[in-house]
Amino acid sequence: MSKSMKVVISVILLIIGLSDYGFGQKEFMTLNGSKIEVFTSGQENNQPGKPVIVFENGMATKYDYWKNIINEVSNTSVVFSYNRPRIGESENDNLPPTMEHINGNLKSMLLEKGLNPPYLLVGHSFGGAYIRSFASKYPEEIAGLIFVDPIDFTKKKGYGALPYLEIGLTQHQIDSMFAKPYDDFKEKLFAEMPNYYVEEVKISGQLTKNEFKDCDSTALPDVPVHFILAGGYSNEGDDRGETIFDKKKLFRINNNLKMKRWTALLDPLKYGKLIYLSNSGHYIPNDDPETIITSIQLALNDYENIQKEKVNAEIE
Repeated sequence: MSKSMKVVISVILLIIGLSDYGFGQKEFMTLNGSKIEVFTSGQENNQPGKPVIVFENGMATKYDYWKNIINEVSNTSVVFSYNRPRIGESENDNLPPTMEHINGNLKSMLLEKGLNPPYLLVGHSFGGAYIRSFASKYPEEIAGLIFVDPIDFTKKKGYGALPYLEIGLTQHQIDSMFAKPYDDFKEKLFAEMPNYYVEEVKISGQLTKNEFKDCDSTALPDVPVHFILAGGYSNEGDDRGETIFDKKKLFRINNNLKMKRWTALLDPLKYGKLIYLSNSGHYIPNDDPETIITSIQLALNDYENIQKEKVNAEIE
């Protein structure tokens, strides 16, 4: 199908309400008796053995912000995106959004849509935890993993104090800084936040408490794995006010610590990449979609190389 024909059909779909953006289709699937909002694009590119590109959103975020990326990559690949329960037009299924539950949902939806493995998973922020967990559960089905400024699932107990110690604070100062009545603060925050956000914050807290054991029960599969890290500092969301340390410097130190841990994960892999974006904030899909598009294309090329290497090894 020509690109001009795609544009014409896309306009028609928009008019009749079947498409949110670009060339694709918004629809609803039913899981556990609840409707889940999904968006697929590039169905004509769905072929056996060809990676399906799957997007996992950040915390309490709708799939809309992948728009520019989906429009581009769906020209050559089939793409699947969706909103987790409670988010967007997806209904509340009254179940906690645990790693097991959400990945079970995702797997069921993909198979029902006829989107069989392998999967190239792209996860932003909290979505990074979900795709890491999915890869642990289904390592043989993974064509690649792209972590876009993800939640740091390599973080273990005591790691949170490291950047503060490196910037020069004593352990006593750190303990004093976090000695506020956190439980009271959390309850007040939960009372003010919408339910869809509260439920995912709770799961994030559980993951941190158990050192992300629900995410990395198995090693990363030896497939293309990319970490894309935002290096653009922003005060947005930082309500600490005046501090006894340089917050921008702390941000840099924390980024460096994460990069060291992520590089350690990539070192054993043949096609691992660490991409640092000095001028992008956390919302890389908005700030620098081109880099994510390039990352996907590189991962697809490297996956193709892996398949050729396997074929050549069998011949030899």
